[in-house]
Amino acid sequence: IVHHWVPLVASPFYYARTENNWLHEIVPYIPSWLVPHHVEGIRAFFEGSEQGGGIAWHVWIDPILGWMPLFLSLPVITICAMVILRRRWVEQERLIYPVVQLSLSMVQRDDRGSLVHPFLRRGAMWLGFAVPVITGAIVGLHAFFPFLPTVEVTYAVPLFKRMYLSFATLGFFFLIQREVAFGLWVFTLLNHLQNAVYDELGWATEAEPVISAWSYGTPSLVHQGMGAMIVLVLGGLWVGREHLANVFRKAFRGADNVRDDDEILSYRGAVFGLLLGTVVMAVWLWRMGIPAIGVVALMFFLAVIFLALTRVIVEGGVAVIYTPMVAEDAVMSAVGTSVFGPSGLMGLTFTRIFGNDLLNFVMPHAANGLKLAGEIDRRRRPLFWAMLAATLLGMFGALWMLLHLASTYGAINMSRIHFVWFPNYLGDYTAARIAQPTGPNALGWFHTGVGGAVMALLMLARRFWGWWPLHPIGFPISSTFRWMAFNAFLAWMIKGPILKYGGVSMYKAVRPFFLGLILGHFAIYGVFWIVNGLTGVTGNWLFP
Repeated sequence: IVHHWVPLVASPFYYARTENNWLHEIVPYIPSWLVPHHVEGIRAFFEGSEQGGGIAWHVWIDPILGWMPLFLSLPVITICAMVILRRRWVEQERLIYPVVQLSLSMVQRDDRGSLVHPFLRRGAMWLGFAVPVITGAIVGLHAFFPFLPTVEVTYAVPLFKRMYLSFATLGFFFLIQREVAFGLWVFTLLNHLQNAVYDELGWATEAEPVISAWSYGTPSLVHQGMGAMIVLVLGGLWVGREHLANVFRKAFRGADNVRDDDEILSYRGAVFGLLLGTVVMAVWLWRMGIPAIGVVALMFFLAVIFLALTRVIVEGGVAVIYTPMVAEDAVMSAVGTSVFGPSGLMGLTFTRIFGNDLLNFVMPHAANGLKLAGEIDRRRRPLFWAMLAATLLGMFGALWMLLHLASTYGAINMSRIHFVWFPNYLGDYTAARIAQPTGPNALGWFHTGVGGAVMALLMLARRFWGWWPLHPIGFPISSTFRWMAFNAFLAWMIKGPILKYGGVSMYKAVRPFFLGLILGHFAIYGVFWIVNGLTGVTGNWLFP
């Protein structure tokens, strides 16, 4: 949030020029409490302070206070939502939560009482650990000594176009159900095929004005992905309606037969926290200038994206994923830009600080954290406040660090993508939408409906036909899963013979090897993060 928030709120006055006419087209529609107004302080942020190092807090205190309702309500909403869904996902559906399996394995103990946990005594784990460590060391040292050989982990593969070998991703995908991995890579290939057919026919590939740089793929396919995510979320809520009814009965009537003593927050606290946070966020968005219909539509699409991606992560082991279509683009496509007016479009632009490039947002971390909390035998209620405090402390720690670096070196000297391109793109994008308002996008509704219908059929096939091979979780993200698809294919291929010829016993025997792949991947990254930082070497990425 921070690296989107700061440059966006600081940019309108800094980048306003006669050429872009921002002072007349977008600045008048920005609420005064939303952005800093101290011209010299803004310049010092982008170009660095002449005194160096000192943060001009008086420049930022007003926008920080203005944005505080959002910064508080967003994590509260997401954590409370995960508390409400935890029992359904963990105990009733028994989702695997692959991202936390390594952590769970590392803290498990046995009856020997040894200081060395059983996970660390497994030879298979250390064998898997060695693979990425040795490979990463070779790749990393090549950046320092070019005469040394290196190892290529990126190849051109006919079906997948590009193969990106990621040891951690391979390890995560080995832990998931084999049919889930099958669905992940097959739907990616089908998306390639559909895209190629559309290109060949010249159908549904034209650019749409409301589709921004953060909706990945052709407009028809990103709308399709959004439709699939809507059905994934609504279908999941419908299937879990009995559990949700119990949660709300406990919250409003205090039903004695519904347990919530093992949650980090009572169901009453979670439900009322969710409702209160939603109201605060909705009022805050309305005060930004977004009309009521826009607030409702935006919060609906945000909820769909957050829940869909979190579900993909905890069931599919997809630790890093883009949404095919961001909520702001979906809103403008669904209801048109004309209903927002200039103030609403400007407000919608500022919501992109938590709606664009959702590679790291609170909800999946809360879901994984609750899975871990379920494995510890101690009082869990304080964990809600710990999670909320950690989120806010992390955010304000990041804010302090960013403002410190910017005042010392100048933000435009640190990252031209985040501090030059990003705010200029959004300013020009918004000005163009204000100048050329559009109505609802009929083709967008059509392709969203197609995606939703296909997803509904896939979910019904999965529910009623035991032999159906395609797990639907891969369909909504098929347009953004490309760089990971080969790893899902590889995990599916490896796991097949293991289960067929060795059964569960062989799977348990080799599982530590793949957990070791994950641990080794991050361990060698950590080593070279320190080495690169001490030596000043940049661009030493090791693996995808």
